[in-house]
Amino acid sequence: MPTSSGLSQRAYAYWERHPVALRPDQLEQLAAVLNISVSDLMGEKEEKKRGTGPTGRMKQLFEQANDLPRSQQQKIAAVLEAFISQQRQAEKQKA
Repeated sequence: MPTSSGLSQRAYAYWERHPVALRPDQLEQLAAVLNISVSDLMGEKEEKKRGTGPTGRMKQLFEQANDLPRSQQQKIAAVLEAFISQQRQAEKQKA
């Protein structure tokens, strides 16, 4: 693969055939030759950012509950667990 970015054919061929540890500048050269980002070359996945819209009601309630004393948090958790369990059982009976 002839290159115009300063990467020699010989170096590229060697990298293709042998396991090597490339320096950051070599990674940049190789990424330029392949017309991809260094992140893509390294196989890194780009994290999707969540929207910055308004916070949902449940999240707001959980954040507020997080500030309550532990005993109160346990009571809330018990109520939620019972409710969720009841809903799941009702869904199973429908199916």
